[in-house]
Amino acid sequence: MVQSTIAMDTKKRRLEKKEKRTERSKIFQPFRALGYITNDIPFTVESRGQDYFLTTSVGHNFQTYNLAKMNLLFVGPSTDQAISAMTTAGGFTYIAYGNVVASYKRGREVNRIEGKSTYNVFQLIVLGSLVAGLCDDNTLKVWDITKGELYMEIEFGDDFTVAAMIHPSTYLNKLLIASTQGNMQIWNIRNNKMVYQFKSFNSAISCLVQSPVVDVVAIGLLDGTTLLYNIKADERIDSVRQDDRVTAISFRTDEEQMMATANMHGDIALWDLNHRRLVHIMKGAHDGVVSSLSFLHNQPILVTGGADNSVKQWIFRNDNVAPQVLKFRGGHYSPPSKIRYYGDDGHYILSTGRDQSLRMFSVYRDSQSFELSQGHLDKKAKARNLRAQDLKLPLITDFAAGTGKAKEWDNILTSHINDIAGRTWATRRKAIGEHTLIGSSKTAIKATEITACGNFGILGSSSGQIDVFNMQSGALRKTFGGSEGHKKPITGLATDNINRFLISSSVDRTVKIWDFKTATVLQTITLESPVVAIRYLRDNDLLAVVCDDLGIRVIDIETYKVVREFWGHQNRITDIAFSPDGRWLISSSMDATVRTWDLPTATMVDIFKVENVVTSLTFSPTGDYLATAHVDNVGIFLWANRTQFTNVSLHSIADDEEAKLLALPSLATVNSDDEDDESDDSESEAINIKDEIDTQEQLTDKMITLSLEPRSKWQNLLNLETIKQRNKPKEAPKVPEQAPFFLPTVAAAKPTFALDSLNQESTGDAEFASRRLNFDALVTETEFSRLLREGHENNKDYTEFVNFTKGLNPSGFDLEIRSMNIDSDLTSINLLMEAILYMLETRKNFELAQTWLSAFLAIHGDLIIGNPDNSVHAILQDILKVQQQEFGRLSEKIHYGLCVIDFARKS
Repeated sequence: MVQSTIAMDTKKRRLEKKEKRTERSKIFQPFRALGYITNDIPFTVESRGQDYFLTTSVGHNFQTYNLAKMNLLFVGPSTDQAISAMTTAGGFTYIAYGNVVASYKRGREVNRIEGKSTYNVFQLIVLGSLVAGLCDDNTLKVWDITKGELYMEIEFGDDFTVAAMIHPSTYLNKLLIASTQGNMQIWNIRNNKMVYQFKSFNSAISCLVQSPVVDVVAIGLLDGTTLLYNIKADERIDSVRQDDRVTAISFRTDEEQMMATANMHGDIALWDLNHRRLVHIMKGAHDGVVSSLSFLHNQPILVTGGADNSVKQWIFRNDNVAPQVLKFRGGHYSPPSKIRYYGDDGHYILSTGRDQSLRMFSVYRDSQSFELSQGHLDKKAKARNLRAQDLKLPLITDFAAGTGKAKEWDNILTSHINDIAGRTWATRRKAIGEHTLIGSSKTAIKATEITACGNFGILGSSSGQIDVFNMQSGALRKTFGGSEGHKKPITGLATDNINRFLISSSVDRTVKIWDFKTATVLQTITLESPVVAIRYLRDNDLLAVVCDDLGIRVIDIETYKVVREFWGHQNRITDIAFSPDGRWLISSSMDATVRTWDLPTATMVDIFKVENVVTSLTFSPTGDYLATAHVDNVGIFLWANRTQFTNVSLHSIADDEEAKLLALPSLATVNSDDEDDESDDSESEAINIKDEIDTQEQLTDKMITLSLEPRSKWQNLLNLETIKQRNKPKEAPKVPEQAPFFLPTVAAAKPTFALDSLNQESTGDAEFASRRLNFDALVTETEFSRLLREGHENNKDYTEFVNFTKGLNPSGFDLEIRSMNIDSDLTSINLLMEAILYMLETRKNFELAQTWLSAFLAIHGDLIIGNPDNSVHAILQDILKVQQQEFGRLSEKIHYGLCVIDFARKS
């Protein structure tokens, strides 16, 4: 009863969620999000056998990884609100969002409890069938998750504000609860009574952790102190101190007696508990608050997670006190500022963000995503007593990548904020390259480009000068500038496929086309407003120019003319991208809209709005996805191109038409909700629906209908001899080896004949029944022959015969034909030809009739030829006449349709 109620509630919520879902775009629909690893909600580690599984929270979803390979196993469904607490136990994942607590098994919801009042749960603990949660309304609530009801509730006073809790080992039905006032209480949740209250530690308690020793817990305080406390004796055992608030604590459980504590600055301190001293400080282990620490059981491996959207595994070597990074998964912890697809297969996306990193994300497998290294920053930071983040390159403002020479030398070029140098990177080494390119003007670099061949890197400076470098050697090859050049900062660079010309744009309102070999200006195009950015599509020589007046202009490079202008954005345009076929131009703006412009018709064909402004977008080279980056979101979002898998009717949209608000893609694919809705329908409902639907066998007798049999069933009949020859064994079967003499034998089944019943029926006397066989009473007519005969007698209605024969496999039908009783009048052959004629005249099972006729004539065609006077020839003439008539009628319709299509295409 409970399970059925949960299923009904789940289905009801999904229907409500479906109704609340905003309308989708004509062209794009949300697909999935990339680059999310974890957030500030503490992760959980659970061991199942020899494997360890890590579950992290990423906003409205949770993810489960296998720590052995650090690969993603599955993603939980999206929740209505952001996840506020999480824990795992017994193979189940328990999460809390808002006033809802739910349990999941491998990503599928099992149980769910929703509170009546408004509150948020910020910590969960599982106690068998009970789940305890600390809530922000200063209460402790305990639910019976299997019954789906509130078990008990404890309300605390104003002098005790709950902050953390643990279930001490061996303390049955007890919870140790800490407060921001610095004191603790032990409660018995069975009888709802407080067992003991501790004195205040004069500082707010930030975290509680059970130590490997019974009765001893670790208490992290707001002032940076970590206490080892015996709660049974109510006495302090030891204390250590580090900078700022303690955010996480964990104990090593192998031979070494070690404790790890973390603070809000990303540092992790390692303490030797035997000698009561500090062993090592992992300075800058994470770029931000370390939210979780967990030593794997009986292993020298520490798993850490932080608010920098990363999870790391650290291994402790015997010869080194400082741990080393064993495995690592991470993403941007600041919103990406620019994203671009890398390569022609649509597999990778290059991105850079305000976290000063350059990353490559895999669209298909998250485990293939990585960050391009900037060198041994940790080693340098340790020597200089700095943070690794302080030694990173300045913020990347622009980058360009090419695949032409990716296997030979560096193939990525970046520019940095207020930096006069451009840096090269190598994707083959996943690290920074060998060259630092400094332009001759010694001014800040504003734009970058790499030629299609991969040999040259181009840098545009704030002075308006453009420098071309050799990517292999890093040498300066030529400079575009002088009196013909730009006078203000460069905003965009582009080259064609064969290096005929270079295109540049500037704040000085001009777009210049340069001869690449001679570095001279071929054409200068002056616009009405400063140019913000340009995008060049090499396949059709179209250049899209974004201007400061909120307009988009498309220039034909062959004629140097503006061929299209698009207006409609209400705020600054942030990015534009061409579709790979050159038909669409997609643009994003600070007005939170994404617009699709159709270049042939010069109209807007699609528009949708998002809650967070799009800062950058890029279209897949294969046309599958549109990728976007947004303000206040550290992930990259993929939107599926619906025209790839469905027919979409596009028409012009007015500029004043209200844009549809779309929700950003989640980590799980959007269509999973629809699939779950279908899978949740009970079997009985499916049967009832099936019974209600009555499909007509034939809409009208003028139509030619085919059978519902699989194609292979009637196709194999035509090639039965070839199939038998192919399946013929290559060698004779071997005689099985005789069993040893000492093994017992069992009685085998032997066929017997019921002669008594046959004789009784023939004589009518059971007492004096004869034991002789009566051959006249034996039935030799098969079901095939009987139905064929009855169909002839029933006014030549062979419906039952056709239905029976459709159920035969190809070998069965072949056997029936070969074993037909052939008499002098060819009666069986005549009846079968009548049945095939019946199928053709009724226009049903048309392909089966052709197949059966072909197979029959191949076997018994000699008999028909040898009996020219038989009536079967007249039936065959009727069959030929019907076939010619129906084929002519069908051919006429097909040619008519082809003519209409050809006329529409030419007109």
